[in-house]
Amino acid sequence: MRQPPQVPSIAFVLGVCLVVAGVVLGVGAIRFEFAYAGVTTDFADADWIVDYTDLTAADRDRVTDGIAGDSYVTDSLGALPGPGRGPIAVFYAGEYHLFARRTYFDPGTSFGIAALATAASGLLAIGFAFHTRDRRHGRRSYPV
Repeated sequence: MRQPPQVPSIAFVLGVCLVVAGVVLGVGAIRFEFAYAGVTTDFADADWIVDYTDLTAADRDRVTDGIAGDSYVTDSLGALPGPGRGPIAVFYAGEYHLFARRTYFDPGTSFGIAALATAASGLLAIGFAFHTRDRRHGRRSYPV
């Protein structure tokens, strides 16, 4: 049975739309982590240096929890302790404590799973479009 000539074009456009939708869904899977890196005397590793007393009550709790070994993960950049982005050194109990703040994609979240599945479906649709186009023109879509 012969397919209508527009099938490869429709599959390609659908695939591109799915890949774009996967990227958009991936934004929901972005996480921000605040983790303790240890006591430091070298401030070259820190983008910010703050005093413990200058932090809000919630930020002070996150700093003391971090020193105790707990990392803090959130989906909001503004919820991380201290100003700006990047590593931060906090002066607490007579020492400077270094904390790493990193941004990462978490594929284990519902948004992460949806993003990966949607983007993979889009890539399959694009592959199908090229395969169908090549079959219609009598060419092979793979090397022999």
